[in-house]
Amino acid sequence: MVNKDENNISAEPVNPKRGLSVDAEHAWALLEAELNAWLNAGRVASFWWRDDDAIKAGPKLEQLIDITSNTGLLLAVIPTRLDASLATLLADTPHVYIAQHGYAHINHAPRGLGLGAWELGMHRGLETVMDELNAGRAILKDQFQSRCLPVLVPPWNRIAPELMRPIAASGFCGLSAFGPREKTNSAQGMTVINAHCDPIRWKSGAKFRGTAKTISQLCEHLKARRAGSVDADEPTGFLTHHIDLDAAGWKFSTRLANMIQQHEAAQWCSPQQLFVASRG
Repeated sequence: MVNKDENNISAEPVNPKRGLSVDAEHAWALLEAELNAWLNAGRVASFWWRDDDAIKAGPKLEQLIDITSNTGLLLAVIPTRLDASLATLLADTPHVYIAQHGYAHINHAPRGLGLGAWELGMHRGLETVMDELNAGRAILKDQFQSRCLPVLVPPWNRIAPELMRPIAASGFCGLSAFGPREKTNSAQGMTVINAHCDPIRWKSGAKFRGTAKTISQLCEHLKARRAGSVDADEPTGFLTHHIDLDAAGWKFSTRLANMIQQHEAAQWCSPQQLFVASRG
């Protein structure tokens, strides 16, 4: 059976008053209903925003910075591909913090074995990986000073368990990958705060995955937090890649930012508060 492409708006019934698909409006209503459930329970749903693969200034990054002015943003930067224009752009953006996105964002896993893409695996040995991470951290600290948080974002959200202890020992205090964290909220002493919703469908080229599926990801984590089946204290993470967002993705991201900001039972959290201040 051929699945309908949910990103093809013309294939869905459209609400003429709002210019959006009926399915999309229903999805937004479901998210609002979930937030209302938090309100009725006397709780506040926390959210945070991470963006990966940053290397330089540009119109899309400027757009992201504008959208996130009231949400806070953790920008995962690739050290070896860093352009000086990025530091210049971020000089007057106090809501944006920097995390380390690996070292060069290069896949070192053997090809053809179905292992997926790994930069932070054990395929090259511990010493090589740690030397690169430490070198990358020095690059980012030199450019961004205190705006650079000691937080590691593994490329492709994959990291070998054997690296956790040496990474913590080298000075990293935080780790962010994808999916609900373990309820202990730590990996070898590091604060773990992951992302849980990616609005991009990557197969066959980056494209907005659609309102219904994106909101489904958000609601799934929010409901699991309310039910206690995942760590309720882990804020729900929204993960973007500004370079790859299309027009529909930008529209969704803007509306989400505003909706969370305006709902009395939801709040955006600053990365600095989550990863550093929370550790005392």
